[in-house]
Amino acid sequence: FNRNPSLNSNDDIEELIYAIKDNKFIITYYRDINYITPSIRTYIKPSNWNDKAFIFKWNDNLHEIYQANEDLKQISKRDLYYEIKKLIKQEEEVIKRVQTVENEIRDLQSRRQQEELSSDLEVSIYDIDRNEKSKIYKELLQQKTDEDKNRKNMNDLDYLYPYLAAIGNPECINAPIAEQIRYTVKLDFKNQSIYRANLIQSCYENEIKELLTKQQWYQNNPISKNDELECEQAKFRLQILQDRLKQHEEFTRENYLQLERHLNEDIRLKEPYIVR
Repeated sequence: FNRNPSLNSNDDIEELIYAIKDNKFIITYYRDINYITPSIRTYIKPSNWNDKAFIFKWNDNLHEIYQANEDLKQISKRDLYYEIKKLIKQEEEVIKRVQTVENEIRDLQSRRQQEELSSDLEVSIYDIDRNEKSKIYKELLQQKTDEDKNRKNMNDLDYLYPYLAAIGNPECINAPIAEQIRYTVKLDFKNQSIYRANLIQSCYENEIKELLTKQQWYQNNPISKNDELECEQAKFRLQILQDRLKQHEEFTRENYLQLERHLNEDIRLKEPYIVR
């Protein structure tokens, strides 16, 4: 979402994630210039929310909030209740749109397979500069290599350096500061993971929009071999993006557990809290 200057940054939504598998809605607000981190609000759907016999009642377990500026007025439970109901309805509409697009893709592919099209010369898969699939595959391999390198080097990095530098690189700290550092490190990791997931999701949604536009054109115009190839490439890119998102989720879980182990075992965050 674009920044709305008429709203307070802690009320202006920057990102909204439909975490369908986790039954959550994760809302990240714009960061206030006076604070290091943005506010993040999470709604948790009840496990039986889609049961027709279920009576939706608000309780505090359906909501989590990290508010950068704790002095700001809290949202009432009534408004929180209506907000989660609105998000559930929006999510259902998004799922229906995606399912419609997927059905249209399958239908288009089925019709293309049944037609006899004139053969055209195809770009060799070994022509990396011209072949779209080779380009995407090359990019995927490079991203995978970069992630493996980051994972391998994680133990060699002083992950606390920027947080200790922010408080003047003291020789020792106390228990409250150590706890605040733990919290900020994990929050920054989560925010970065959410940002990367949103980038992949945004690419996926753009591919869907472009494919819908092409399908509307196909309905009123003759289909050529190039049109069929474009459809196959679109399907390939969508699959690549789905795989990238899955890999990102697995990478995030693995590294979050590793980060927690580092934080729990780091002697600088334990008594006597000597950091250098």
